[in-house]
Amino acid sequence: MINALRNPWTYIAFVVPTLVLYMLFFIYPVVVSFIYGLYQWDGVSQKAFVGIDNFKRLLHDSTFLKALGNNMYFMAFSLIVNIPLVLLISIVISKVRRLRGFYKSAVFVPVVISTATVAILFGVLYDYESGLFNHVLRAIGGDGWAREWLSKPKLAMLSILIANAWQNIGFFIVLCLAAVLNVPKEIADAAKIDGVNGWNETWLVTLPLIRPILFVMLLLTVSGTLKVLDIVQIMTNGGPFRSTEVMSTYMLKVGFRSLELGYGSAIGVAMFVITLLMSGILQRIARSEEVQY
Repeated sequence: MINALRNPWTYIAFVVPTLVLYMLFFIYPVVVSFIYGLYQWDGVSQKAFVGIDNFKRLLHDSTFLKALGNNMYFMAFSLIVNIPLVLLISIVISKVRRLRGFYKSAVFVPVVISTATVAILFGVLYDYESGLFNHVLRAIGGDGWAREWLSKPKLAMLSILIANAWQNIGFFIVLCLAAVLNVPKEIADAAKIDGVNGWNETWLVTLPLIRPILFVMLLLTVSGTLKVLDIVQIMTNGGPFRSTEVMSTYMLKVGFRSLELGYGSAIGVAMFVITLLMSGILQRIARSEEVQY
């Protein structure tokens, strides 16, 4: 066994298959998408080379710019609402002594439900006539309080954001809770001796010590909100009046409905570049530092 580990071919045997899969399923699609983005093509007829015209078109495409803005709306909601809520729930659960395992399992249940199921479930809850939300509102204030959640442009995006948060927030809670519970008890006890108690302990002790996990949460949030697709596709398909259109849904419509595969590939490349840049900027600004306990 020791001789095998000293043999460089042992490492090559494990690394090469991984590199091949990485090249095949990640690098190759990105390169091909960029190449297709240089052509005007419907997927059937002869490709016509147009250079970077498809990428220039993105800068003047009002629908793409609106879709990009909706992705940013997704991101802002997740960063301003979801992350603080995750921290609050994680801290509260960490203070609980009884049934902590039950609470951890309860908040994680929505994560294991498929996005299609979540989208259909909330579609039923948002139904104007028979939805639970409108039943509650009618019970409180009558028919005038009922809302067309997915049919009004001003409410549709918020409705999707709530459904998306309900499904994904549990994963971040479990991730954050693990970091909170991993903070050594000795540090918390020392802080209490110094007079740090309650929420001051959370702000001055816990949050600085779980900073690496917070950076991971931010990174996952940024990348996830920029490529969101399925829940929007199922709940509204980008409507009404493109008020919930995101880059992924627009790319599908352009590429597979309008058969503009070249332009659709350009949208995909733009999504990749934007996600890469924002993730890189986030890592640069919030450079992860290993916390020593």
